Amino acid sequence: MEYSIISADKKIGQIQVAYKNTSNKVVGIYAIDVPIVDGVFLIGDALHQEILHRAPTWATTREQEVQAATGFGEIEALVQPLSTTEIDAETEANAHMWYQFKYEQRLAEALVKFGLLEADPTSIPVGKL
Repeated sequence: MEYSIISADKKIGQIQVAYKNTSNKVVGIYAIDVPIVDGVFLIGDALHQEILHRAPTWATTREQEVQAATGFGEIEALVQPLSTTEIDAETEANAHMWYQFKYEQRLAEALVKFGLLEADPTSIPVGKL
């Protein structure tokens, strides 16, 4: 399976790898934490082997199985799409939640500014909660 390293993040020692099938179509993009051996990141052939080891080889097999399979029409017959009203209600609820969050964020900033709070609780990283 072919691949391309599409990004690298030195701070976390991670690469993003796009894997391609024999038709050169991307079948998956995966984050890989580059292994460290004796304090050194894998490079060269060792890195190449690690990337190949993590390749989603099942994707090519699945693609071939899907192309050859029959009977999907029965599954499609079970589909019950959401109505526009249901979609609009969810979108509206998400918008209200976002506006509430932004309001609480501005309120917290004001409370910190006027000394009523020591720190803005909306700026605490999730990992610190």
